[in-house]
Amino acid sequence: MPLIFSNAVFLSALAGLAIPVVIHLLLKRKTERVRFSTIRFFVAQDLQASSRRKLRNLLLLTLRLLILALLVLAFARPFLPTGSASPGARRPKQMVLVLDESLSLQAVDDGAPRWTRAVQAAKEALKRLQPGDRAALVSCEGKARVVSGLAPAEAVLGQLETRKPSWGAADLAEGLREAVRVLAAGDPRASSSVVVVSDFQRSGAGALAAVPVPDSIDIQLRPVGDLASPNLAVSELSQANDAGAPTGAVVLHHGDREIPGLKTEFRVDGKLRSETPVSLKPGSSTHVALSLSGLRPGWHELEFRIHPADALSGDDSRFETVFVADPIPVLLVEGRPRGRSFEAQTFFAAAALDPAFGTTNAGLGGFELRTVTPAEIAAALAPVAGKRPPEVVLLPGLRSVPTEARRAITGFAGAGGGVLAFVGDDVTANGFNADYAGLLPVALRAVESAPPESPWRLGEFDPAAPGFTPFRPANSGNLALPQFLRRFTVVPSEKSVVSARFEDGVPLLVGGEVGRGRVLLVNSSADTSWNDWPKHKTFVPWLRHAVQFLARKPDAGWVRSGTTLEAGREELLDLGAGSAQASLRLVGPGGRTVTAATDARGRLDPGSLSPGNWSVRTAEGRELTRFSVNAASSEADLVALRPDEFQAQLRREPAVMTADVGAALLGGSPGRQEFWRPLLLAVLALLVLETLLSNRSRT
Repeated sequence: MPLIFSNAVFLSALAGLAIPVVIHLLLKRKTERVRFSTIRFFVAQDLQASSRRKLRNLLLLTLRLLILALLVLAFARPFLPTGSASPGARRPKQMVLVLDESLSLQAVDDGAPRWTRAVQAAKEALKRLQPGDRAALVSCEGKARVVSGLAPAEAVLGQLETRKPSWGAADLAEGLREAVRVLAAGDPRASSSVVVVSDFQRSGAGALAAVPVPDSIDIQLRPVGDLASPNLAVSELSQANDAGAPTGAVVLHHGDREIPGLKTEFRVDGKLRSETPVSLKPGSSTHVALSLSGLRPGWHELEFRIHPADALSGDDSRFETVFVADPIPVLLVEGRPRGRSFEAQTFFAAAALDPAFGTTNAGLGGFELRTVTPAEIAAALAPVAGKRPPEVVLLPGLRSVPTEARRAITGFAGAGGGVLAFVGDDVTANGFNADYAGLLPVALRAVESAPPESPWRLGEFDPAAPGFTPFRPANSGNLALPQFLRRFTVVPSEKSVVSARFEDGVPLLVGGEVGRGRVLLVNSSADTSWNDWPKHKTFVPWLRHAVQFLARKPDAGWVRSGTTLEAGREELLDLGAGSAQASLRLVGPGGRTVTAATDARGRLDPGSLSPGNWSVRTAEGRELTRFSVNAASSEADLVALRPDEFQAQLRREPAVMTADVGAALLGGSPGRQEFWRPLLLAVLALLVLETLLSNRSRT
């Protein structure tokens, strides 16, 4: 078998070996005759030394010429064809199958499911391999992972039978990265290829340029979906954390035709709560307002669903869990009961805390209200077996408070209750100071009236103070709009805290503590006799949060959303240190149960779960929390890349091994028996020998 040179052009450098020979001959040392007396002994010794020097010099010249010749041959890369490189032989193949298993593969195009087409395309690619070839399978959903390493095609075919599309999003760039890594660890003699089976959604191919793909790897694409399929999807289901606040769902329309009267359903705990038809223009979205009013305390499961006939049904519903806290019992003391409710002092306060007060839904909005007269205060604050006591007492501007009631209120506050007091027309400075001495953190002096043309307004306030936390975000309400016409001059006590003032510096809100309880005075009326604040939208959130503060309840609102996870994304549920190292059960839709365990910090990895609402329970069955899993909303847009667009986004890199000097020094090619490495090793050995010989020649 003839010896072949990869870089035969380097052999021309062998002609340069004649240069040192010519130089050696031209610079040959000539013997000169010198007359000297008695040279008989010197001549014999000099002839012997000269002969030895000639022999060493010739040997050094030969070694150096040999070193140069071996270097030239190494750079020329001689090899003998072997195995697959032999004439007529076939190189083995190694192929990585990147299989898109994202939500969009559940879509149906013209009656043909994309997933069926994807599996068929994958099988066809594997069946083209021959004995001796190897294949691997990379799943591309959420975080790409290697399902099967390089193995015979039959093993990967068996894996395909167990695969199915998931509910998460695809990242084809991560799939390619894993495929390149698998091939890099494979057989360097084999030809490498990556076969991508996908619908090539644009949303899943956004980071292709970040993955370097060597030129030596052949990228083959197997599209299994239409370039653009119309689709409707529920992209959002959320609710505001407040009593009676509207819940909202967002419906997306990825299509080119207008859809009138789309049917939507909103279910709470599996029961139909509302049906709302919506109309959608091409490429638009719409917000559907919903309501959570009337929910009783405890966990509830929400589901919003649409009923279209579109390409993908897996994103037609959205789930969420909510927890409704026990309502805060509030005692409203009415000083002047009237026949008409809107004339009562506590009318606006009751409407702000519970719009359904007085109806069958009363007490289901975060606050449980009860109205009493001043004479009934003591009895209302007395403990009653089986009945929740009030947590906050709201006192409008009362004309007088019975002695027994004053004692009851003071004891209530000292035991941890909250008191919210207002002033008004019925309040006198002397009577107020006598009734609430030692309870409220101020003393009243005289009533002031503002000029009609320039009423007082709220000036400086503490954003962290009771009632003002809802107004921290920008554009959350203008507190400078309400007008105040009357007020008292007040003297705050030493331990009081002024959280809000009028523009001229007079205190508007003064707070303090009595025993374990909290008290707050509003230097205005609870109705509209001294101000118009109850008519502005900022009054409701302020009053609600002020009462929550006085009741020492968290500022999270009446309705608290549970954790929402996206299918396919790696996320942890933090259950707290009290649940560390616990064995738990996850109960989901249809009673499906999955076992799981928390880590040392009480964090739970739920793993891969189907969309729906899930309950976390202990081994004994006690419920700890609930959470929801939703399909990836990014999969809703089924617009795809064409194969040429996908290939254009790939970042190709030249192969590390090329037919140049770097290749001659650093590596070989598959199917060859190469000799450049032994040649370089011989050069190193001869260099050592040449160094030793040249050093001896100088001695």
